[in-house]
Amino acid sequence: MIIKLMIVLFVLMLVVGGNRGLDSFFALIRTMLAFLANIYLISWGTPPILTTALVSIFVVVTVIYFQNGFNGKMHAATFSVVIVLGMIMVSAGPLLWSAGISGYDEIEQYEEISMYLSADLQVSMSAVMLSAVMLGLLGAVIDTAVAITTAMNEVYVNRNGLSPAQLFRSGMTIGKDILGTTMNTLFFAGIGEGIMLAVLFMRNGDTFSEIINSKALFREVSGMVMGAAGCLLIIPVSSIICASCLTLSQDKEVCDKNMLRKCYIYCKKVLKNVKNVLK
Repeated sequence: MIIKLMIVLFVLMLVVGGNRGLDSFFALIRTMLAFLANIYLISWGTPPILTTALVSIFVVVTVIYFQNGFNGKMHAATFSVVIVLGMIMVSAGPLLWSAGISGYDEIEQYEEISMYLSADLQVSMSAVMLSAVMLGLLGAVIDTAVAITTAMNEVYVNRNGLSPAQLFRSGMTIGKDILGTTMNTLFFAGIGEGIMLAVLFMRNGDTFSEIINSKALFREVSGMVMGAAGCLLIIPVSSIICASCLTLSQDKEVCDKNMLRKCYIYCKKVLKNVKNVLK
């Protein structure tokens, strides 16, 4: 059945998207293989957070560059997503560790399959939980970053000569316009995943206090909240970095150097432009 669904998806993406749809399909396959490799590496004992961070960077590069090309606006989107993922990881880690939501939740403890699973997996479940949160917000953050940087690039092309500060304000305006629909997407996805959980709580006659304090509900809500936080953070971050990157697209000092020297000068000038935007 899974193969049949994949064939239907492939045909639809090819018919609707053409060559771009074909590229997107193979990018999706690469992403699925990367996630599968992440699961195997964690099960073999590699550090979950480090493995997930490397896989996330691979997915970001694959999704953004292979589908949208190698250009300034995609550089900005990639830098922005990596920065926001780092910010969420640093801020969410202590929260998830202090919440103590690792391991089996109230529902899984009473499932028959849990009777045949070992309770000592030799893997940090808190780290695995943080990894799951990071992978869960990856898609929404990438979509928002690409949407903002692409729109800012169109503004810059049609109104050449705008300063980084003016481009930043344009990016913030664009981000505010798409923020509502992005939040709704995350909310409806979370509600869809949590319907069965809500029905189960109601059928068991759990009190409101038990539901609010349940580990299972917190897992669902934390994923939604982290995804929303990522979408909020990506708007100013991508606006700042894209405004800085686009103004360097015609810089001869950046364009005429070898690759390593070019990357060094490019990053240095982006940081300089970021400081100018923030003044």
